[in-house]
Amino acid sequence: MLIRLPSLSEPRWHPDDGLFTVVAWATSKGIPLYAGIFDNSPPGIYWLYRLLLLLGADRYHVVVQLAATLAVAAAALLTFEITRQVAQPWPAVLAGALTGFALSVPTLDGDLLNVELAALPLFLAALRLAFTGRLPGAFLAGALLGLTVATRPSFAFDGLALLVPLSLDRRLAAAAAGGLTALVAVLGMLWMEGSLAAFVQLVLPAERAYLLWANGGSLAPVLARLGTFAVVAGLGLGAARTPAGRLLAIWLPASLAGASLAPRELTHYAHEAIPALAFGLALLAARFRWRWAVIPAAAASLLLAAQLTVVLPAWQTAGRSAWAPNFSYAQAPAFYGNWFAYMTGGKSWQSYSEWFPGVAGRRPLEAELLRSQLQTDGSRLLILGDQPWLYLDTGLLPATPYPSTNSAFWRSRGAAGETRQALRKGCAQLVVYSDGPGDWLPDLEAGGYQPVEGAPWATFQAKERGPAC
Repeated sequence: MLIRLPSLSEPRWHPDDGLFTVVAWATSKGIPLYAGIFDNSPPGIYWLYRLLLLLGADRYHVVVQLAATLAVAAAALLTFEITRQVAQPWPAVLAGALTGFALSVPTLDGDLLNVELAALPLFLAALRLAFTGRLPGAFLAGALLGLTVATRPSFAFDGLALLVPLSLDRRLAAAAAGGLTALVAVLGMLWMEGSLAAFVQLVLPAERAYLLWANGGSLAPVLARLGTFAVVAGLGLGAARTPAGRLLAIWLPASLAGASLAPRELTHYAHEAIPALAFGLALLAARFRWRWAVIPAAAASLLLAAQLTVVLPAWQTAGRSAWAPNFSYAQAPAFYGNWFAYMTGGKSWQSYSEWFPGVAGRRPLEAELLRSQLQTDGSRLLILGDQPWLYLDTGLLPATPYPSTNSAFWRSRGAAGETRQALRKGCAQLVVYSDGPGDWLPDLEAGGYQPVEGAPWATFQAKERGPAC
């Protein structure tokens, strides 16, 4: 909690939680998910952010940060509980503490509520319930695993760890029934929202295209990794002599496989593997005589292992590494120093918030200018780039189903063409051309957009809203 304390004061700055919030905000206003507003993540994360909006996340970013803190606390406690089923209390305490520590470090995106962190408590609760030995517990474990996959599909690999406590008996069938029930319920909710067809026709192809793109245009690298992890798991199972050894043999390679499916060196991808890594390091530390002396080494080893989980798959895919976290380890003292100065009155809110990427004075000024340019109610905004928080800052809904031209946008078939048509028809009263690939200037000119002077980013205003929009 002490490590995470500065995150509770953070401004809203990261585009990922901005995009989740914008999508949830738009769906709360009746715009159908995927069909009316698009992102390529499964529905679980957007439903979670819909709940956070009900709690005031659109006005108070601390709601999102508190949710992230609760998710980390739950992950730490559940890792402790899982380890306690197969090991002594000391390694169980260490495994839980290491999990909470690594999931809180800002260098590993511990200050953000992303899909991996949202899915972790669901998966870990499923794994813990699998140890109950009862059919209802197995059914609930399967149902929670289904909800986990509906939030982050890569956790389907982690789900193989449930085979250790469930064994090949009626409990496994009950877990399968629970998982199927949960997934049918998710699909039913998508159907009731009018989003199921778009999920099948748009999101699933976009996810496949994203997986191919992240692996250099071929599935060969990911298949090679999966094969390697399968061999490691088989060798580990053959050598395991205890329940803890059997659990580690499956859980660790399965979590690493899930975390490395799309090797883009995004630090939050490592979150998926952190509890399994902490579990393994805690079991190893318990073998040493001077247990308390190895805790710092275990913590440092966990950070290194988490970083390698992000870096090595990218190196295997492209032969190079370009790991670039939002905050480096060298910046960690400045991260905490910035917060301490703000809390003790040494910095104003503006000075404190400008330290974070994407906030530094430009977004508030841009939002104020956009609001001053509004001419009619119901105006729409279009961001060409990755600044989704501007929609919340201005209160303007996206003019197209694509609130961000990020990497997921470019993997979606027809997204670029649909955006160009919207620009040529003048569908957005205001357009912010902030960053990202693509030359949109010819489309802006064709739509009759005029530059707005004095804007922090290149900003354009339509003469009039197109009649076909």
